[in-house]
Amino acid sequence: LVFKAVCLNSSADRDSHSVQLGWDRHVQMDLPARFINHSCDANVGVKDNEEGAFDFFALRDIPAGTELTWDYGAAEFHSISIPQCLCGSPLCRGKHISFEVAHEAI
Repeated sequence: LVFKAVCLNSSADRDSHSVQLGWDRHVQMDLPARFINHSCDANVGVKDNEEGAFDFFALRDIPAGTELTWDYGAAEFHSISIPQCLCGSPLCRGKHISFEVAHEAI
């Protein structure tokens, strides 16, 4: 476990800083979770937790000082926050970030 996030508020409506935890549930998470960037080749994964947010866990060894990234498609059926990915990874999916269109890659 890298860290646990906490839900600050929950809504049926989504915005550019919320994450989807159900079809009609979008939450704002506390820091640092709220500001972890997306990568199509993320180094942390997410799992629902008892705090109404996500636990962030390492997908591989993460050297000290490395930026933590997670794949937004793991939690967004239809992404509105990123119209085009610019992560720069060789595995970058470009415009196909959401689970809706990239579920096989995610």
